Amino acid sequence: MNKDYPEVLQVEVTNKCNFNCYMCIRRFWNANLMDLNLNLYERALSSISKYLKRIVLYGFGEPLINPNFIEMLRIARDILSKDSEIIVSTNGSMLNPTLFEKMARIGVDNILFSVDTVDACKLKCIREGAEPRTVLNNLYTAAKIKRRNRDRPKLGVEVVLMKSNFMDLPSLIEKMAEENIDYIIVSNVVPYSEEIFRETVYITVSRKPLEIVKLFLEHGRKAILDAIYEAFSGVYGVKIEPKFSKIIDSFWREAEEAGYWINLPLLFESVEKISMIGEVEKVFELSRKMADEYGVSLSLPNLYPDARNRRCPYVDKKAAFIRSDGAVAPCQEFAYKHPVYINMHIKTVNPVIFGDLKHEDIMSIWGKGEYVTFRETRRKLSESIPWCGDCLYSIFRCFFVESNSVDCFVNKPSCSECLYSANISQCNI
Repeated sequence: MNKDYPEVLQVEVTNKCNFNCYMCIRRFWNANLMDLNLNLYERALSSISKYLKRIVLYGFGEPLINPNFIEMLRIARDILSKDSEIIVSTNGSMLNPTLFEKMARIGVDNILFSVDTVDACKLKCIREGAEPRTVLNNLYTAAKIKRRNRDRPKLGVEVVLMKSNFMDLPSLIEKMAEENIDYIIVSNVVPYSEEIFRETVYITVSRKPLEIVKLFLEHGRKAILDAIYEAFSGVYGVKIEPKFSKIIDSFWREAEEAGYWINLPLLFESVEKISMIGEVEKVFELSRKMADEYGVSLSLPNLYPDARNRRCPYVDKKAAFIRSDGAVAPCQEFAYKHPVYINMHIKTVNPVIFGDLKHEDIMSIWGKGEYVTFRETRRKLSESIPWCGDCLYSIFRCFFVESNSVDCFVNKPSCSECLYSANISQCNI
């Protein structure tokens, strides 16, 4: 038997949803809406049950909408080993106390609620279609039941971070601690449009280049033009004493010695956001202190990438994504066609599908040469795949950033602008 096998399955039991969230991919795709077939689901789990460490029932829909959802939980608990973890991620709207107790009895290990803020007005705006009182009451009631049930299953909260709610993080931590919530995962929003991008609180330029040129940014964009005039002044017979060109040359050398490139135009475009990130960092520092004090596990995202320290969470955890139609993708980001606005341009992300469970089993798909190569390349992601945020060509729409088809290192598909690889956005797998 091949020793390389998936240890985590993220299963999209449905891609239907009863919400229309402001930042959701569902506003920007054209997918066929369907529930995952129960028999197909059972076959997929049965074929690799002895290898699975975790199954995550969540995708781009609300899992509880699937009419077979409870049966799917029973199947998972019956098939998987007692040490294998069953995780459910939900918007919380349908998870009433009766249903929660039923899931707890079945043996679900971990339930994650999507709650971006405890401010009911903001939550209603962010999660269009939500009734905040219902969602929060379901969460708080579940926490009370959990306490009576020897703190099982674990309860978590997932926050999508934006300009509109980052200041609410400390109050959310305080409230979740009062309610005995076990952990909080915070992820930056993935901008599927320029409008959503304006709500982001991170930049895509590595922190090291930023530190090198930060003082230079005070001179403004005109400094770049002045450097060009200085460099070519001799051609026109008028010699200008070099100042900005020398500065730029020196920080380029420093960056290259450290192993980075400098995307100076994007840094100039990001000056206001860099200033705002300073405020976000203060909120993060306070949030960490509060979480430590209250004993709540808190996972925060990066606000800057590090081109030299990127990893694929799906490859690291040996995870695969099963779409609601049975198609198998290497990650949630590559499951459906959608746009993303990044590095000042729109990128088309095309689906990357390695197989279909209607015709193949998961192990045969996992062992396909193209899928094996995909994983091997991403095990050394920082070395094998470029980071476009540090490359000035990305903001000028170079060929390689128009889609995820190929990058300038000739990797197919491209992960060169993946926010998850930089831990700017976080996976809950």
